[in-house]
Amino acid sequence: QPANSAMYDNGPVFEEGTEQVKLPSGVKYVDLRVGTGDDVIERKRVNIQWSLKRSNGYFVDSSAQNDGVPFIFTVGAKAGDNSGDSAAIEGLDEGIRGMKVGGIRRILIPPDLAYVQGVEDGKPGPIPAGFGPKQRIRRVMELLKDIPGEYIVVDVKPTRVQ
Repeated sequence: QPANSAMYDNGPVFEEGTEQVKLPSGVKYVDLRVGTGDDVIERKRVNIQWSLKRSNGYFVDSSAQNDGVPFIFTVGAKAGDNSGDSAAIEGLDEGIRGMKVGGIRRILIPPDLAYVQGVEDGKPGPIPAGFGPKQRIRRVMELLKDIPGEYIVVDVKPTRVQ
């Protein structure tokens, strides 16, 4: 299947034999496609297309479900740091670094680096839209956070860095 559609499919988190990177925090990722554009680095503002799933492959929400509106944030920004910049959930902020525009990366985020501040507007994102998707993330955060191997899976594709 083409890498571009992979970010919106239900399916296994990683294919067998895929080269994974594991960061010291517990965040894991694999590049589904390497980009050729600008680098995603600290203090840069980045636009991403995204797809959010549970670790069993169950689809939660995506930018495609929300009229293709990208999530825009500043790499390294923290929620409430008074910079005025939008912030990403910690695991996404960490896992996206080093990507290039046009690439697609599947990032597995432990719940303690995901939606710890909640899924309300103004919190670190991307925030799922609508009651159903928000409830699915709340359920993972409340009920499954202590289960080994449970992750929030975010497929990201940077479309612009400035």
